[in-house]
Amino acid sequence: MSIAVVLGAGGAFGWVFHTGVLQALRSELGDGASPDLIIGTSAGAAIAAAERAGTDPESIVDSVMRRPSREDQAAMLADVRAAPKTMRPVAPGLVRHLFPGGGGAVLGLSGLLPPGWFPTSFLEGFPGANDHPVWPRGLWIPAVRADDGAVVVFGRDRLDVAVHQAVQASSAVPGMFRPYEIDGSRYLDGGIVSPTHAHLAANSGASVVIVSSPMTRPSRRPLARHARRRLADERQRLDDAGITPVIIEPSAQLVAQARGFPRRNPGAAQAIMHQAMERSHAALGSLDRSRAGRRQSD
Repeated sequence: MSIAVVLGAGGAFGWVFHTGVLQALRSELGDGASPDLIIGTSAGAAIAAAERAGTDPESIVDSVMRRPSREDQAAMLADVRAAPKTMRPVAPGLVRHLFPGGGGAVLGLSGLLPPGWFPTSFLEGFPGANDHPVWPRGLWIPAVRADDGAVVVFGRDRLDVAVHQAVQASSAVPGMFRPYEIDGSRYLDGGIVSPTHAHLAANSGASVVIVSSPMTRPSRRPLARHARRRLADERQRLDDAGITPVIIEPSAQLVAQARGFPRRNPGAAQAIMHQAMERSHAALGSLDRSRAGRRQSD
């Protein structure tokens, strides 16, 4: 059984949720086993890079919970103060994606947001992000090229950049973080096209695709509804390719319980981890039982 894992967007909540999913997966697969492919978008990109580096999951959670040192805070404040301040759209050309045949409303509207003030440089120090002397096997990180809205999948389309650069490119949320520049091209958060990009696994040779999807939680908010529509389309593409999708999502109750995480609600980390692991074990157990049942019927 060839396994691909998809780690979607989701901020700090997503970092911890993904970590719980991966811990459960390691337990199910056994010591030393790892997925054949990991696709990480936005928050998922950092965790995907950490997993491929063999980073201990507890150190990831500790890093998320740890407050920046005074030196780090001072450096970031200086960087923010030095950043150009403008309300001009970050990529106005992306508005064409609002029209039929384009990449969708979220992509088009994202280009009309101003560039964020905050740098993505803190992600270079994320556990495992800078521990790759060469691009690791089976790691794909999608980011959006600001000039035209094209999705570039680092690790598949390009292997000539550092992993931490791809992580920063995929995490540059318009309106919050500054676009990340690589070789003269600016990149934006991969999540503005799809919070998961699970469809990329359709031609990967995987027989099972496990999708950790914090953004598709139950909610009437536009971004959550958009995420659910995109994931439904991607799930259909996996089904059409004869691939078994396993979707792992947080409950609305957990999202409410974790509101304010991590800074105002640090105690939610254990609840996030626990539910991610619990739901992953349940989903993977159901998959094993289903496959065993099909083998017996054959």
